[in-house]
Amino acid sequence: MFGVSAFCFWLFVRPALIMEREALQLFLSNSDYLTERMAVPGGFARYVGEFLVQFFMSERIGAAIIAVVLTSVLWLFWVLLRRSLPSANEHVLFTVSFLPAIVLWYLLCDIDTSMTLPVTFLLTLGLIILLPSKRDISLIGSFILVPVGYWMAGPMVILIVVYHLRWLRKPFKKVWVLLESVLMALLLAACVWGSSLFVPYSLSNLAKGIDYRMIQGGKIGTLEMMEYDYLQRQKAWQKIIEKAAKEEPKARACHHIVSLAKYYQKEITPEGMKESLYKPSRALTDATSAIMMSDLFFQMGFVNFSQRAAFEAMESASNYNKSGRALCRLTETALVTGQYEVALKYISLLEETLFYRKWAQYMRQLVSHPEKIKDHPKYGPLKKIYKETEDELFI
Repeated sequence: MFGVSAFCFWLFVRPALIMEREALQLFLSNSDYLTERMAVPGGFARYVGEFLVQFFMSERIGAAIIAVVLTSVLWLFWVLLRRSLPSANEHVLFTVSFLPAIVLWYLLCDIDTSMTLPVTFLLTLGLIILLPSKRDISLIGSFILVPVGYWMAGPMVILIVVYHLRWLRKPFKKVWVLLESVLMALLLAACVWGSSLFVPYSLSNLAKGIDYRMIQGGKIGTLEMMEYDYLQRQKAWQKIIEKAAKEEPKARACHHIVSLAKYYQKEITPEGMKESLYKPSRALTDATSAIMMSDLFFQMGFVNFSQRAAFEAMESASNYNKSGRALCRLTETALVTGQYEVALKYISLLEETLFYRKWAQYMRQLVSHPEKIKDHPKYGPLKKIYKETEDELFI
């Protein structure tokens, strides 16, 4: 029931968050990308989290993945609670086991919390499950798992130290158990400090966990922006108008998307649409608004401004990520403007992905045979407009 509830929530209540996570990430299926992630603490968990996020192009698959991860967290935490407190009331333990999954559910509703966090928590629980039941062997295993787990999952392995305190209920000297836990915590602190000497992250970022949350929060955008962006990607123009009628959007970029929806629904003229774009550069406040404006201007035929907005979206992606969606738009603008070598650079990156590869290979054929572009139903008219009209200056 918990898993079904999580699936329905993410699919029907927050699908925009799912799609936006994928839009602001570029997962490459090559060894260099894996090596880059594994070269920093917590890189394995981040790699797994980003691997999962690439499937968020489908909100159904994304909702299912999040539901499975949260339900797995619930189940493993319940197993560890029963192992640690066998004499406690099982109904109480079962109720308590929901807490981590619910907290992670709540945190994921914030776009600044990445999928790395629940994956890290789940990975750490899996490492703890591997610890044997005999105290001496478990102690040795814990001291080994702390540095190994830190490099795999980051500082979340502090849970291993907490789990070691279960021996306080055993007939051992409690002083020894506490001392061993302190030594494990010091070992973890030494790992964090030592890693700060040779990785390009500050000690505070390493202590908080790389990519658990965005290093610079608020760069992605608000929930309102993501919902409007989701609707315009679905071309749900009538729903956009109805949403704006119920509550006037706060963000300038959302107002522009409402105008675009009215244009497609023939409620305003092309001249009215153009007049509504008063100082559109002010709408480029974050990654989501930038990619929305890039879509809007590309559809209107203003390719140069679409390219600029796509660059803004790329640079606004958090935690030094690239954006697959922005790269696709930059490929299109380079194709229309005749920058074929630039387009090939972007295409070569997109060909290293799972879901953009086929599209990138198709774009490579167009770049290799530019004479075919004029007959393309989408890029042909845009290329003609670009060649035959003067650039508009939007400031």
